[in-house]
Amino acid sequence: KNRLASIIHHHPQYSIHQCNNATTQRRCEITMKELVCPIFIFIFTSLLLQADGFALFPRIHWSPRPRALYAQGEVGRGDNWIERSFPVDTTGTSNENIKIAQDYSLGINGVDFQTGPLSKRMFDAIMTTNFQEGMSDEVKRAFTLYSMDFTAKEATRVALDQNGLVMSLPEELEDEGLWGDVDSVQLLDIDTEKPIGPVYDSFQEAVSHWTPGQPFNFVVRQVPAKMKELTLEEIIQAIDPNSEFRQQAAGANMTLPDEDINSLRDLANDVARRADFTPEAATTEINAFAGLDKRGYKVISAGSLSRDSVNADGSENQATIMHVMDALVAHGALVVDLTDGGTKYQSAIEMKRLWDAVKKFFDKIANDKELAGKLPGMTSVVGSFAKVGYADYDNGSMQFLETRWERNGDLLPSEILEILDDSDIDALKKSFDTVCAVGKDVVRIATAAAGMDADVFDDDEDQGDVLASQAATKLVDELVDDGKPLRDADIDHEEGPISMSPHRLCRYSNTRQDEDSAKAREVFGAHTDSSFITAVPVAAVSGLEVYDEDEARWYRPELAARLHWQQERTKRGDDPNADTEVIPGVDENEDDVELPWHARYVVLVPGEFLQIVSRDEVPSAVHRVVAVQDGPVRLSAPILLRGRPGTKLDVARYLGGAGESKLVAECDGKSMDEIHNTMQPSSFQ
Repeated sequence: KNRLASIIHHHPQYSIHQCNNATTQRRCEITMKELVCPIFIFIFTSLLLQADGFALFPRIHWSPRPRALYAQGEVGRGDNWIERSFPVDTTGTSNENIKIAQDYSLGINGVDFQTGPLSKRMFDAIMTTNFQEGMSDEVKRAFTLYSMDFTAKEATRVALDQNGLVMSLPEELEDEGLWGDVDSVQLLDIDTEKPIGPVYDSFQEAVSHWTPGQPFNFVVRQVPAKMKELTLEEIIQAIDPNSEFRQQAAGANMTLPDEDINSLRDLANDVARRADFTPEAATTEINAFAGLDKRGYKVISAGSLSRDSVNADGSENQATIMHVMDALVAHGALVVDLTDGGTKYQSAIEMKRLWDAVKKFFDKIANDKELAGKLPGMTSVVGSFAKVGYADYDNGSMQFLETRWERNGDLLPSEILEILDDSDIDALKKSFDTVCAVGKDVVRIATAAAGMDADVFDDDEDQGDVLASQAATKLVDELVDDGKPLRDADIDHEEGPISMSPHRLCRYSNTRQDEDSAKAREVFGAHTDSSFITAVPVAAVSGLEVYDEDEARWYRPELAARLHWQQERTKRGDDPNADTEVIPGVDENEDDVELPWHARYVVLVPGEFLQIVSRDEVPSAVHRVVAVQDGPVRLSAPILLRGRPGTKLDVARYLGGAGESKLVAECDGKSMDEIHNTMQPSSFQ
């Protein structure tokens, strides 16, 4: 039986923006008459197949319900399954209203739905917000039970969503244990992920034998849910299952109606949709896509992006605009050479010192568990979304240290000073400043290009391009949070003492060893960032993948950087397979530096804030991290350049006016943190 998911398999396509002066985009009009027939067919097919229990958007492999068995309410095969709790009328005489909630039963596999890591985060959050000293065993057990129940409920929500359903609970049933009848609870070993112990009849029975962070399977019955209403993008997706219309529209510089972004809510839904529809399968480095011999994949020098490279009249360099916009719009990433073709090495040397500090950090906490235990868990320091601290997920496949700079120059969390010395902290600071400067240059260029294309500075015909660049320069100086105090700006702002832009130290590996594990897999799933730019220093081990909207496949920009290195060395007659180069000291008192190849490069990935200020010209890039089983560990040190909290998006000042963009108009006068908070999914629940 074919699942509906296979009928509507879809690779989202942004239109490819062909540029003369900047980027242009036309809209494709589809009449209601053209939509009616396909919509009716899609709705009828949806209802028919959902009645059979087929998964709509399965990133999990669901066990299908044969019609005869499903009609009798029988359980299907496998750990992940879903069925109606009561028999379904198969005679065709039922007049059930699909908008009314029905009860469903589900089987949930704890490894697939990550019940272990989610429960650990939930339990840690509860314990950090409650006074633990003197806490009774009874209270701690209650918190543990709540964490288990909450985790199960959230996993069930996701399972329902993947099957085209939404949980429909009245407020009084949201409490612990009232959202469904749980049974068949099977605890799994944290390390092997294999079943251990008996099968329990309830969470109340299982909780005494369970530790937060330990995965568990379960069955839940009589969960009220109803079918999700079809959105415009889902309708078009049904009409255009193979993206043929999207590709034709792209060739004609058009986009389909579901690609219009008119509000922050549209933007939040759009980035979620694009992340959901990217393929999950991963590949090893040798089979990964490294780009093509085209402008947007080529490496650009940092010097070409700087303010010193603008035209004499103050407008942006046209060739640079074309390169930057092609890379960001069509491919989702721009690769930058910090050495300007091997002529300036100071920035690359600072990046080498960063990598030394990152390796030292993870080596020390791996060898000294007591030292690692001194690091705080993820703790909010600015609002509810800005955190610092250490966490590891998926049995150590992902380890993160989230750091932030105080505007007085101190680094948070302060406990890092027990692991890294002053020289290491200095390396983190200088590399942060280096990468921020490049990121701000790219935001300036993309924002100016979008302003030029929107013709919002037409009041002064001869100076429009200059004014666009000047306004974009103000934007990056005043709104993009580079960790420094905002001085001498004639705007009202309350930026606070801590930067909103985190510098994240990461360690990725594929720790799964069971028979079903793929050789390569996502360890950090597909997502977009609520940043202007996410700057990722190129790592020794590739693994960052960006979804290339032009090629409709995953692209590893770090491999493009490696290719640039090899080609440059080949031209010089040097060994292209070498991993380092020796940089002579500036004078006889300085030692030579053995510079790793990757320290020269940084990848710039556009975020949701750049999508806003570029008037939806630059889509926030969907990206992920892939790791190989038994392969080398990937260290990473991304910086998410976000907006200064308390500073407001004055559209006239920074963008020359909203023009025809409803999205930009909605953001006018909102502070950076207001826009950020509005973009979070909880704002729309």
